[in-house]
Amino acid sequence: MTALVKSRLGGGQPVVMMNPDHPSPSLVEFIAKLGVHAVMIDTEQGSPDVETVEDMGRAARAVGLCALVRVFAPDAWVIERIMLRGVHGLVVPRVESAEQARRVVEDVRYCFPATFSEKVVIVQVETARAVAELDGFLAIDDIDAFFVGPVDLAKSLGHGGDFHHPEVMAVLDRTIARIVGAGRRAGMLVTAGDVAEWRAKGATLLYTHLNHYATLGAERFGEAGGR
Repeated sequence: MTALVKSRLGGGQPVVMMNPDHPSPSLVEFIAKLGVHAVMIDTEQGSPDVETVEDMGRAARAVGLCALVRVFAPDAWVIERIMLRGVHGLVVPRVESAEQARRVVEDVRYCFPATFSEKVVIVQVETARAVAELDGFLAIDDIDAFFVGPVDLAKSLGHGGDFHHPEVMAVLDRTIARIVGAGRRAGMLVTAGDVAEWRAKGATLLYTHLNHYATLGAERFGEAGGR
């Protein structure tokens, strides 16, 4: 499960990471049929508790899907508690410095010293300070991908959540280019309307939502006469 994700990331192939948007093991099982590569169980902005994470991770393992968890803080105790629930890796937000990013890697390694190489570690770059520290982030070999958080980055730059603002888009473009230029893997929030654009810019970790898929399906159903 992690081998496929790590292999695709390492080879520069796209990896689709989907947020199920609902704390449901059965939805995790369903998502496996949609051709995605990883499910991201969101404990930062979503509602899954620790027991639900365990159940959703179990469902992912049963259907051969890579289970990643976005933790709510980059603290060692949070990382340990989540990693020991049987998931395959983490998406870590709120990382402001290269030293914090380095500690994240070591905290995951502490949980699984013998099998660390099988775990997926994704660090978010989502503030102006993190962008300023990017060279330090990129010097850490054991991070599999750097997920650029456009909404929080826009807020950090003084534009609320409007990541389509020209100043924010310019920072996003430069950040993706720096990650890719360093031979590392960049992630981005994408929709059907902009996925081709971000792919062209070099993003290979493509983060989307099940709710977005459902909305697209509802729109197509309506266009076909279903309303």
